[in-house]
Amino acid sequence: MRARTRPMALDGRSVDAAIEQTEHRITAVQSAIMRVFRERGPMTLDALAEAYAATPTLPAASPQSIRSRASELKRRGILATTNIEGRSNYGRPATVLALASTAQEASCLF
Repeated sequence: MRARTRPMALDGRSVDAAIEQTEHRITAVQSAIMRVFRERGPMTLDALAEAYAATPTLPAASPQSIRSRASELKRRGILATTNIEGRSNYGRPATVLALASTAQEASCLF
């Protein structure tokens, strides 16, 4: 009997997950997230997932995928945290994100 092995990790994700997410899809979702922030302003990740799901013209993405893509945009400096106090859907304190001042210039990348 062979032992089950876990998928090899690649930058914090499994290889299977990395293959599933093509560059085009990631870019499309990140671009859509930037569009939601431009249209609605600063918001928490819970509010972002709700706003994203409420817009039928955006590419399909799960709430966790939206959070991951938003984190990638934050690491790139396109999104930034604000001093606004936010609340999650469960009433817990939450970070409010907004487009960084350089985000308008960065939008040409997507």
